[in-house]
Amino acid sequence: MASLFDAWRLDGRVAFVTGAGGAIGEAVATALAAAGAHVHCADLRAEAVAAVAARIGGTPVLLDVTDRAAVFAAIDAAAADGGLHIVCNLAGIAGRSQRVVDLDEEAFDAMFAAHFGGVLHGCQAALPHLRRAGGAIVNMSSEAIDIAPATIASYAVAKASISSLTRILAAEVAGDGIRVNAVAPSFIPSELSLVRYAGDPEGRDRYLDWWRAKSPLGQLCSVDDVAAQILYLASDAAGYVTGQTLRANGGISMPW
Repeated sequence: MASLFDAWRLDGRVAFVTGAGGAIGEAVATALAAAGAHVHCADLRAEAVAAVAARIGGTPVLLDVTDRAAVFAAIDAAAADGGLHIVCNLAGIAGRSQRVVDLDEEAFDAMFAAHFGGVLHGCQAALPHLRRAGGAIVNMSSEAIDIAPATIASYAVAKASISSLTRILAAEVAGDGIRVNAVAPSFIPSELSLVRYAGDPEGRDRYLDWWRAKSPLGQLCSVDDVAAQILYLASDAAGYVTGQTLRANGGISMPW
């Protein structure tokens, strides 16, 4: 007898994950592979992504998501390996703190290219393949879309644009059997997110305590928290879910 949990299985499906060499991307690639998918792990960090792919039995892909032609070529190649069913656009960069009044075009353009541009390229490249048999796209947004952080203007704007793109694209391709959703996690401790505290363990601990205090749950978001949400959205368990930004943020953005 079929179980409700069978809907979470991804056996026989092919997934393409950008940012797979980072902490979140590795957790997502691992979750998809554990559910039965063959995962193409894409990242700029050759050694990191090769290690992830080797560990989960996936395929490493060296990729700069800001290069539209390269993204199209990489996704076409992945689709040649049994079709394409899932695309997770997770790649991004860390930016320096800047307020709107101080924002310079160079910093904004770099942030927008890595976040929004990377997601746009991944979506555009995936659609011809996903239209053949339906499928799912999951994009990486952020809690910054809700809380209006004062010092990461370019990042927050880029992430808000991703949530908007997700809704618009979901409406465009619903008739093709393609679901498009996003995940908006809260702050996740990682080498990238804590780079400013390298060599300052006390400052790092204070910063982490500050984030814990913001959450009604009193805890930090983990990469596994995000991976679980993305696995859900990529699977048939979310077969009636599209155009949504799932806020995996511990309740931080709720109006208490």
